[in-house]
Amino acid sequence: MRAPTYSRSTEYADNRISLFSAQWGKCAVTGKKFQCISEIHCHHKKPKGIGGRDKYENLVLVLAPVHELIHAIDEDTIRSYLTALKLDTSQLTKLNKLRTLAKRKPIDLEKPNLTNNSHNGMTKETKKSV
Repeated sequence: MRAPTYSRSTEYADNRISLFSAQWGKCAVTGKKFQCISEIHCHHKKPKGIGGRDKYENLVLVLAPVHELIHAIDEDTIRSYLTALKLDTSQLTKLNKLRTLAKRKPIDLEKPNLTNNSHNGMTKETKKSV
């Protein structure tokens, strides 16, 4: 919940606060408590770029590295975040639901090919190449 959100709607700001309470201050994927504001990312389940809105039901709060992993397309980046996060099967299932809604391929730990050609500019790997 990075603040302030001047370029966002009032609905978005209100929904972030409501989500924090509804999620008991925990990441929707890992279940870990947020330790500081900079850890909290508000993810649009259906990205705004493909028609997603700031509606409560389209938003979820996740840890910053989880948000990066939701949008990641580079195999090395995905492996790095998976290694750092150590997600269990249940957490990976939740992550993959969010990846699918964001038009990303689900992460299959059995198959090494994890790439997807489309990207919305969210991850650090894209920022490096711009």
